Amino acid sequence: MTFDPNNPYNDLPLLPPDFNFNDLDILKKVNKANIALSRLSGDAKSIPNREVLIEPLSFREAVASSGIENINTTIDEAFQSSYFDEADMKEEQKETKYYRQALLSGFDEIKLRGFLNTNSFIDIQSQLEPTKPGIRKMPGVSIKNSSTGEVFYTPPEGENIIRSLLANFEKYFNDFSDDIDPLIKMAVLHYQFESIHPFLDGNGRTGRILMVLYLCLTKRLELPILFISGYINQHRSDYYKYLREVTDSNNWKNWVLFILDSVEEQSIKTTQSVTGIKELMSNFRKVLNDKLPRIYTVKLVEYLFSYPYYSQKSMQSILSISRNTASKYFTELVRIGIMEEKRYKNDKVYFCPQFHELLK
Repeated sequence: MTFDPNNPYNDLPLLPPDFNFNDLDILKKVNKANIALSRLSGDAKSIPNREVLIEPLSFREAVASSGIENINTTIDEAFQSSYFDEADMKEEQKETKYYRQALLSGFDEIKLRGFLNTNSFIDIQSQLEPTKPGIRKMPGVSIKNSSTGEVFYTPPEGENIIRSLLANFEKYFNDFSDDIDPLIKMAVLHYQFESIHPFLDGNGRTGRILMVLYLCLTKRLELPILFISGYINQHRSDYYKYLREVTDSNNWKNWVLFILDSVEEQSIKTTQSVTGIKELMSNFRKVLNDKLPRIYTVKLVEYLFSYPYYSQKSMQSILSISRNTASKYFTELVRIGIMEEKRYKNDKVYFCPQFHELLK
């Protein structure tokens, strides 16, 4: 049956796709992408408490992924969402906050259960879009050129059909029995999820979260710190072009090569960020040990690299110290130039300018 962009694509082929991925160009590129990804994973493992990386690095991804959907905010505004009351946030700040929450909850589920299923996908989307949660039931959804109105794609319609396609997607997502490289499968899975387009809103952001979670599930990454959205944002026209080529002509090669390019480039960039964080942590240890030996602890340094903003309340809780002690710590950290402070309502919040620069 010929694909017609104006009709619901209820005949979307099931996974696995009918395509031979043993193409020389793909295999060369997947090797380069895996080398870059392995370096990132190894560099992250060299940080003693490496889970401190997840929270700060997720801000960059939240901003980039939301930007693809024309939800535009800055890294600084996203940082503010970590201490603003929700009533004080702009809608764009809420979106980035929801994105990070959805990413981290999906990662927690992988650690707890060792798989993700259709309910997991729905839960991630529901956190991203709390006012429009769940499987799409209404007909009439299509992907259009916003300027001309031309319809590029009409996704499958009918809840039963969508759930059936998601069941097939779920099976492929959790099937490790074939010999296809996980990076290639990640590209295939992302195409399929965006083609199913199971939700009224949040499909792109959910799909991009599932990409990094899949790498964690397949043990290519220990932590969800490789984020593809920055690359997609820079090459948005190619991203949609190659998606459509798979649908129109089964051209998987260009699509897979595009995703592998994104993995390689983003792995290199994220490795640079991780290296910078390691070096800054080492520098802070030396400065604190020299200038503030009475308050220096490994746990304090880890705390300073876990969040973009800090408060006396959070320091009290995490370091198990009194409010007065937390206040004294921050006073000393500001005095020696590691921290700066600002006011939010009746409280002070603190931040490290050097750390912020690494996260941008």
